Amino acid sequence: WAAYVDPNYSGGEYDEYYGDNAPGVLDCHESDTQWILLGVYREEFYQYIEQISKHLWAIDEYEYIVARAGLLYMTDGDCWAVGEDNNGNVLYGGVQPMAGATFQMKVYTDAGCLTVTDDYNYDDFGLTSDVNLGSKDEGNEEDGWDDYVQQVWEETQEQTLTNLNDVYDTYRYCTSCVDYPTYQDGYFIGDYGTDEDDLINQCWKFHSHDSFTCEADCISLGVSQGTINYIKYGDMAYGTEVSSTRSYATENTAKKNTAQNSKVEKLKANIFVTFSGIMFVATFLAFAVARGSRKTDSTGKSRRLLEEEKRRGMRKTSRSRRDHEEKSRAS
Repeated sequence: WAAYVDPNYSGGEYDEYYGDNAPGVLDCHESDTQWILLGVYREEFYQYIEQISKHLWAIDEYEYIVARAGLLYMTDGDCWAVGEDNNGNVLYGGVQPMAGATFQMKVYTDAGCLTVTDDYNYDDFGLTSDVNLGSKDEGNEEDGWDDYVQQVWEETQEQTLTNLNDVYDTYRYCTSCVDYPTYQDGYFIGDYGTDEDDLINQCWKFHSHDSFTCEADCISLGVSQGTINYIKYGDMAYGTEVSSTRSYATENTAKKNTAQNSKVEKLKANIFVTFSGIMFVATFLAFAVARGSRKTDSTGKSRRLLEEEKRRGMRKTSRSRRDHEEKSRAS
């Protein structure tokens, strides 16, 4: 993941980038951006996705359910035995990185998860799990809730991880480090998740959970895998720009990639560089607090959901339960 700072920040906090007629532009993933790169980091893949899921969505949101189901299906293992082939040879499962910073589950023939086999599907090994939203309750008591969650859960736990990739698509582009509003495992931190002391800086979360500096050689490994989007590191440009699909690879980059081939052979396919294209996070050093800090309820209790009129104004565009149900009926 990559951290950036906006040199043109004018102190508008939340409204600087998300309010009506916002003057700020979240374009740090573009080649002509004015944002300044602070650093590039590598982090264990499961850990990275989990940190995002814990703080962005309410427990009864489609995205939260998908994130939980996807994480439990991929597990936090790097490469593990899932069964045997027809000759008794051990088969292994793990995450496979793909072009465009997408990922899926695949079956491998070696314990390092380097050699993919298409003779078997990850789905064939019965690795699905029961619904587990990982919080203090199971969402809400509306009629049909349990059936809805079960449907989404089952649709998500399949080897292409289509739903999971879709939910995390926003984080392949430039976005704020500050989670607004902020949740903890599906529930607001504080009263509404918007008080100054309640907001979570997602970049700090990443950095505090086993992130390590990823320098030019490290970035080149990601380029060799073909899994990252555009990023400029010093005088070098790497990856593919999302908005225009222009590829960036100078002669020096090509030479460096060639020199890294032996290292790439040893690189586990499921532990890949997760920055600038897996999830793309921009840091607002000046964005210390978000707009409209609210007075915390004297009871200290956390409210599970925003009131409807507040939710519409503060949440990012997301795939709602209604959208999902309409899509299901249409299909």
